[in-house]
Amino acid sequence: MTVPTCQLTQLPQEILVQIFDELEPQKTDIESLGFTCKRLFQISQQFRMSDVTVTWQVIDVFHTKLETTLEPLIPYIKSLSIKFPSSWGEWHRSDTLQDVLEKCYNIESLELTLSGSSNWLQYLRPNTHVRKLRLLSSQANFRPALFDIADLHAFKTVEVLHLDFFRLQGGSPIEERLMPLLNTVKELEIVNCEWKFPFSMNLFRKLESLTVYYTIKCEAFTFSERLKSLASNPPVTLKQFIMHLNLFSPVRQKTWYPILNGCTELKFISLKGFRYPPFEFFALLPESLKQIELHMTSRNYFSQTQAPAAHMNRYGNAEIRIIDWIKQV
Repeated sequence: MTVPTCQLTQLPQEILVQIFDELEPQKTDIESLGFTCKRLFQISQQFRMSDVTVTWQVIDVFHTKLETTLEPLIPYIKSLSIKFPSSWGEWHRSDTLQDVLEKCYNIESLELTLSGSSNWLQYLRPNTHVRKLRLLSSQANFRPALFDIADLHAFKTVEVLHLDFFRLQGGSPIEERLMPLLNTVKELEIVNCEWKFPFSMNLFRKLESLTVYYTIKCEAFTFSERLKSLASNPPVTLKQFIMHLNLFSPVRQKTWYPILNGCTELKFISLKGFRYPPFEFFALLPESLKQIELHMTSRNYFSQTQAPAAHMNRYGNAEIRIIDWIKQV
């Protein structure tokens, strides 16, 4: 019995698109397949252009090409990243960036590495299609750059917000133009960020996931009352709360714990950089909780035998997972 055969290029367009879609995480495979013939090259372009990275120095060229050779590919551009910071570009090419965002109407993810403060962002025109906003500071060897949350007023529909190495401020009084952002952000991740009163995570009215992450670079802030205050009074709308403090010295591990009984919809909590919690910590957990993840270390300051959590795998409805994170390093 002869098995019917078919060349790849003879397959229907929809099947070929599905094949490329399966390859999307592997950009090199998409390029290799696209270079085999003209038809596959045309299909591969929409996948190769889904994630675009440019610099401030060439953003004018990219903007021009969007009006000419790249115009047919505009619907396929879903992510834009400017990784190389430039204060000149931020202040002199922000209008070009805004034009690019408006032309590429399917961009849902935007990543910017800032050379300094967030001040220039306040002059951007309103945007209603960016859903994920990732902002990083290039001040790696200096103090965190100043970041005013009000400068993000142009982003009306952001649901996922990532902030890396900033001094956060804002919140009193709340500007009316900022309200759309505060009402749409559902996931907030802050990495090595500092803040002062009156800034508070409670500004975000519908926050469902909060991730707080610190490395040894910003260890000093983990001893501040501001971080402890956040843990004692997190947004009550949270469904997931992650606080990871990469403090390798057992002496520096925290003796206090988040107080989460006000988060009545909380499902998941993950803690790192804390000593083994006492029963009082578990007694204040909401009944909605399904999983507790504790990253502990065998070099913990207190003996594991003195910590009830070391011998528990459940508390109420919640599963307890204890992970020895020293072994993971």
